[in-house]
Amino acid sequence: MEHEHFSLFGGLLEEPVEGVLTSLGAPESVGHFAAHALSDFLEIAVLLFVVVTLVSYLQTYIPYEKMHSRLMRLHGAPGFALAIGLGMLSPFCSCSVIPILMGFLASGVPLPLCLAFLTSASCMNLTALTTLFAQMDLRFSALYLVCCLAICALSSVLVGARGAEGLVRLDKLHAEHHHHHDENTARSRLVKALCSAWLTFRSVWPFLLLGVAASAAISAFVPQEWISRALTGNPLALPLVGAGCSTVFWFFTYKFSILPIVQTIYAYSPAVSLTFLLSVMLFSIAEWALLTQVFRAKLIARYCAALLLLALCSGILALFLL
Repeated sequence: MEHEHFSLFGGLLEEPVEGVLTSLGAPESVGHFAAHALSDFLEIAVLLFVVVTLVSYLQTYIPYEKMHSRLMRLHGAPGFALAIGLGMLSPFCSCSVIPILMGFLASGVPLPLCLAFLTSASCMNLTALTTLFAQMDLRFSALYLVCCLAICALSSVLVGARGAEGLVRLDKLHAEHHHHHDENTARSRLVKALCSAWLTFRSVWPFLLLGVAASAAISAFVPQEWISRALTGNPLALPLVGAGCSTVFWFFTYKFSILPIVQTIYAYSPAVSLTFLLSVMLFSIAEWALLTQVFRAKLIARYCAALLLLALCSGILALFLL
């Protein structure tokens, strides 16, 4: 199967770069590797900077400290909708999300809504979703979004059932988790957004470089027959393959940097690709470490088990829909 590469700019840089390297005597595989890596890196970097600027600008208008009372008043579907929406608009770094989560819990927001917010922030933040829809096939991206919505709702209900509140570390919570906005002018908001985008890119580029290099290496140096053979056999086992491969990337702080790898896997197995992406987005060693300040180990274990089970179920669903 030939690798189908979805590209924001149509891969305009790949052919010129590959042509230059080939004319200099480089092997064709090396030229393909360099062209693929450079094209992907620049495309995602530009997209990332634009999207983070826009999302950061929107975040300056969200009074998280005032959302506590609204979440406490809402019940059922409206409460989950607001919690998931706030997660989508939240900062996509765990270091920023966990303090907001602690503020919600300290203010008495129900645990299921807090878990819905946390899960949404992990897998559905606007930066990741926008990058995904720009880089991937529409059907795949839409199924990912639907699966994420289902995972947010189901995991929060299953894990946050009655009695789970006793596993929250109330002694570690503090209600004073405010987002201060010194100025409210459009200019100051834009400056903050641009600064946030630059700081994000400065932090993320090593992870992005690793992601595009891994994807380019698979595309250029690994025979397609090997990958096809590895992904044949029992179809129901394929989601397990995706989840297993994802463990290598659980230390990544900026998860969307693995999108080039997702693109490569998608060409061979959409089900493996979806499970791989969900597992990477939902699981984070850094986030688990921070969650120990908020939840007891038993609650974290329940939460992770529910996320893994639902990610595997999503992969099985993809076998029939993609």
